Amino acid sequence: MLYNLHTHTTRCNHAIGEDREYVEAAIKKGIKVLGFSDHCPQFFKKKGYYSHFRMKPDIAYDYVESVKSLKKEYQNDIKILLGFEAEYYPETFEALTALTKELDMDYMIMGEHLIGNEYDEDTVYEGKRTGDDFLIKYVNQVIEGLETGVYTYIAHPDIPFHKGNPLVYSEQMTRLCTRAKELDIPLETNMLGIYDKKCYPCEAFWEIAGKVGNKAVIGFDAHTPEFFGRTDLYNQCFDLLKKNGLEPMSFEEINIRKPY
Repeated sequence: MLYNLHTHTTRCNHAIGEDREYVEAAIKKGIKVLGFSDHCPQFFKKKGYYSHFRMKPDIAYDYVESVKSLKKEYQNDIKILLGFEAEYYPETFEALTALTKELDMDYMIMGEHLIGNEYDEDTVYEGKRTGDDFLIKYVNQVIEGLETGVYTYIAHPDIPFHKGNPLVYSEQMTRLCTRAKELDIPLETNMLGIYDKKCYPCEAFWEIAGKVGNKAVIGFDAHTPEFFGRTDLYNQCFDLLKKNGLEPMSFEEINIRKPY
């Protein structure tokens, strides 16, 4: 069954297309399960600070209403799930999970774009952070977040643009992959990373994941409805997994975790 649990909306300020367009494009391309997982609101304690790439808390209610309405309208054509893509920030985590409970979200995926509590780490995107010390911080924070038990899978776990010691990379990413396997949390091979020529998917990371024997999914990371037609990118992700002895899970194999 073809599925995608990584879909954005215009509310994150960097995706295009109406929610309905995403649903209709997914149906047209044969997708049977569509999960909306736009960038979650956060509840930063620093006065005057808010990141530009996520919805604000008051917009979340419109997001939920729209997705639930489409779920009902298209129930005979496609299964629709309501989720968030969320960083794990210790300072905001309690408020975030209170919101996911209030909104009755189906799932949440971890997309750790920044570390710390975001604003206290100079707001430098992880795809541009290169050192060994940063990588260790990233892995520590991802594992701490996974251990909360609220995340269904890790989006683009290979996001750090590491240019430090290869031995440190191997050691730290083996630690991340091993803990994810112990917690039965899949890792995502990300199609948008290929499309945007980002530093992920990373060959070295997926070689490690193959040796550890992680479960894996393919995430479209769709920021436009047309992205559902990019079978070329899907096949590249599939081939990368296969090369390393892995294959994408079926939807039925994924443990969809309530995020609270």
